[in-house]
Amino acid sequence: MDRWLLWLVLMLPLVWMTWQYGVETVYYGEYLHWTGIQSARLLLLTLAITPLLRVLPRAAAIRWLMRRRRDIGLVTFFYALAHTVAYLVRKSDLQLIVSEGLEAGLLTGWIAFLVFIALAVTSNDVSVRALGRKWRKLHRTVYVAAVLTYLHWVLTAFDPTMGYLHGAVAVFLLVARLRGALSAS
Repeated sequence: MDRWLLWLVLMLPLVWMTWQYGVETVYYGEYLHWTGIQSARLLLLTLAITPLLRVLPRAAAIRWLMRRRRDIGLVTFFYALAHTVAYLVRKSDLQLIVSEGLEAGLLTGWIAFLVFIALAVTSNDVSVRALGRKWRKLHRTVYVAAVLTYLHWVLTAFDPTMGYLHGAVAVFLLVARLRGALSAS
């Protein structure tokens, strides 16, 4: 039951904002900005769970988050998907999308999104069993996608300050993860 409640709590804002965008009480730029930020923040939450568990191994809330990490990652993907679909619908010209997509700011976003697709498609028990040890290797690419996500934010934002701050947190979490992995071996 807690899984469905988590999904409801995390997805309700996206449903609400998408409806607002659909009835035009929220404009394209606002929607694009909001979905991007929410996806980036949920990504940070997902990345923070393992380092937090190392620091607070007995904390029930952190253990609960660890059990729901794939769910949070999937919700992160849905926010990124909404962000991407809004962009594609707004541009609606394949030639324009491709030409803009070759610019560094959007190229970083597209590559990150492709990684997120692979992670979302394999975020299920069947894939975990089928891929075995390769599943963990694949899902570690989330750090590459995270760096690309924050580069996308910095390179496309009018004011990249928040992108730099969020990116710094992501790098900190990556370093914490690497230090934890090295000390465990």
